[in-house]
Amino acid sequence: MKNLLKIIDTVCEWSGKTGRWAVVALILALSHEVIARHIFDAPTIWAADMSSMLGGTIAALGWSYTHRFNGHVRVDVIYTRLSPRNKAIIDVLGTLILFFPLLFLLTRQAMIKMMFSWSMGERLSMSYWYPPAAPIRGVVLIGLSLFALEGLSKFIRDVYLLVRNKPYA
Repeated sequence: MKNLLKIIDTVCEWSGKTGRWAVVALILALSHEVIARHIFDAPTIWAADMSSMLGGTIAALGWSYTHRFNGHVRVDVIYTRLSPRNKAIIDVLGTLILFFPLLFLLTRQAMIKMMFSWSMGERLSMSYWYPPAAPIRGVVLIGLSLFALEGLSKFIRDVYLLVRNKPYA
């Protein structure tokens, strides 16, 4: 079990680090568009779609990474004052009642949309470039799947804390 959790954590960290490179690509694409549009008066047709896809990639690859390091927004008025065991109780209940059902529905819908995109050759129509939609839909599915895996990893650690009354090492 320890190795499985370590693998999940490593993959989720890798996804966050990969997302950093998408930020670099986004900055380069937007810089190219600004220079082309304002200096050379030659705007591109691909920059808006590429920026949206890169932004989606950054978000999708960052979900699990952010969850891994407890970076998601949380109302900490009461939570921070609780003992680790009480935090684990809240986390386990929240994961069972909210997190897993929501991620199941989102991942299922992302799978349906991705399969439709691949089967129909769907194209994005924000500009006249019309790039294929399937790759970004696949990235969203991967991001949601990694988010669910990292949620499972955290859930296992929280349950361990509740049962053994000590953190999972």
